[in-house]
Amino acid sequence: MTGNKVAPTSTALQARLRLYQPTQRPCERQGHWMETSFGRCKVTGRLGQRHADVIEGMLYVAEKKRDVSDGGVELLVDPAKLRRVLSDNQYSMAQLEKLLTELRAATISIEVTQFDFPIIGGLIDHVIPSPMTRYDPLKQGERNLWRVRLGKALVMLLEHDFSLHYPPTAIARLNYGISQAVARHVLSHKNAPLGGWYLDTLIGAVCGEGLSSQTLRDRRRRLKKDASGLQILGIEITPDNKVKRGTPAR
Repeated sequence: MTGNKVAPTSTALQARLRLYQPTQRPCERQGHWMETSFGRCKVTGRLGQRHADVIEGMLYVAEKKRDVSDGGVELLVDPAKLRRVLSDNQYSMAQLEKLLTELRAATISIEVTQFDFPIIGGLIDHVIPSPMTRYDPLKQGERNLWRVRLGKALVMLLEHDFSLHYPPTAIARLNYGISQAVARHVLSHKNAPLGGWYLDTLIGAVCGEGLSSQTLRDRRRRLKKDASGLQILGIEITPDNKVKRGTPAR
């Protein structure tokens, strides 16, 4: 599957500001500011790594992009291609619709030094059927493509933030949200620190500081269980608990 024809997969700040919780089962947030070295953000709603999979998947497989007169952006997305990004076994439409509903409901605020303005808004505004269709071999009929209207906050990030281009499929196949969050954080950096990152430093970057020793051990264990999936992305966990960048598997 080829992608990135009309949009980047993501932007750096989405991972660096902890916009998405480092879990596949996020809790409801009530708009508390989260401070990082890159700036701060707050989320009202439920955003986790599965929501990030959906956003990245839609951007990656988008076939056309249309600028709307009010400054918005609309994407033409084949839902079948999106579901293949999310899972090898055709991700259920019911679960996908639930994630889209939560993405639609979430409000984010971002304040960073490189922008002279705060970003306040949503990630998607609506998903509606397009008049364009594609043959569906399973149903032996036609299926509608989707018109996805991006939220103003995501549009501003795409316009002003550092763009990232990578296939999101391998991240969506990771078993744990902490692994997905760490992978996204690592991929948001063009260069790794000399000698790599300390594993605990990356865990703190995506989870926040102040984790209990037991929670930290649990996060380390899950990351190591996902080591083979991370290696596909070119991310290696060394025996001395360092994380290094390499060449992604082809």
